[in-house]
Amino acid sequence: MSEESIAVVIAGLVAVIAFFLLALASTLIGAFTGWLVGLTPLGTGVMKIWVGLTGIECDLWELGAFLGFISGFFRSILKFEDKD
Repeated sequence: MSEESIAVVIAGLVAVIAFFLLALASTLIGAFTGWLVGLTPLGTGVMKIWVGLTGIECDLWELGAFLGFISGFFRSILKFEDKD
């Protein structure tokens, strides 16, 4: 392998690791935020809307973690997308 190809492989690995770490961080932040919302009166309204839209009952921290992962996943894809 040439030095250029090794550099490309390393850059790719760094991008993939960053991709997963950003998604994990977003998941943790979403879970914490969902837990905080669950402590307020707003939490009941959020859950009523969520159950009405999806029919899925869960805790707010689980909903926050799910939404945090999805947003982190798409944010990572958009961040690492080539802008040429």
